[in-house]
Amino acid sequence: MRKLIATGAIALGLATLPISAAHAGTTWIVGIKASATTVNAGQKVVFTGTVRPRGAAAGEKVLLQEKFKPGKPWVTQRKAKINGKGRYSATDRPTTNTTHAYRVVMPATNKHAKGVSKTVKVTVYAWSHLVELDSTNARGVLFGSVDINGNTYKHSVYSRWSGGEASVEFNLDHQCDKLRSTFGISDESTTGGQAEVGVLSDGTSVYDKTFDVGQSQNKTVALATPLKIKLVATDTSTAPGTAGYGAFGNAQAHCTQ
Repeated sequence: MRKLIATGAIALGLATLPISAAHAGTTWIVGIKASATTVNAGQKVVFTGTVRPRGAAAGEKVLLQEKFKPGKPWVTQRKAKINGKGRYSATDRPTTNTTHAYRVVMPATNKHAKGVSKTVKVTVYAWSHLVELDSTNARGVLFGSVDINGNTYKHSVYSRWSGGEASVEFNLDHQCDKLRSTFGISDESTTGGQAEVGVLSDGTSVYDKTFDVGQSQNKTVALATPLKIKLVATDTSTAPGTAGYGAFGNAQAHCTQ
């Protein structure tokens, strides 16, 4: 009978302990959500979440940590204060075009053990010059500066092959989703020259247009993350003694690594 009374007293005592004491030694529970999982380099990403127990977390700070590559250490990028409802908000602006891993850490206190959120990944894209990427199967094209309608474009791809098709392929390895360029015809073409320029994404045409001398078009073309793209410039001049050299001025791909 005495043992039963003692056990009951202990149970009663635990039931009347303050909430903070009842949670002593437990691990913080940390949530995380990213405002976007695909962004451009330098674009802001906002991470939000709740730390529980909320009341005990209010006024404390969490750590937003980032890992650039597997095997690399976690690096603290920001600290964020937890409000009275247990919520936090932290931002980062990733600049390297690769997939970044993020997590939020709630440091240990005298009442709770360290808590770590799940890992979220953010894929970052940036524009890269095509001529700096791996190319193959080049035929009748050159890389460098080209004049189109009186303007000079560096980092370009252009034809110097008259009377036929010039082309080159670039290996994008399923890491690029857009292509942009000033499409047109090189000023090295003869008066009356004409050229057709096109882009093939894994064999499917995503851009095709014919230009006369002095014509051009600034265009961004969507890509379905292809393995390869092919740039094609065909001399379509019909008058005797004329030649049209298709050009891709300052051609760039929107890629991650």
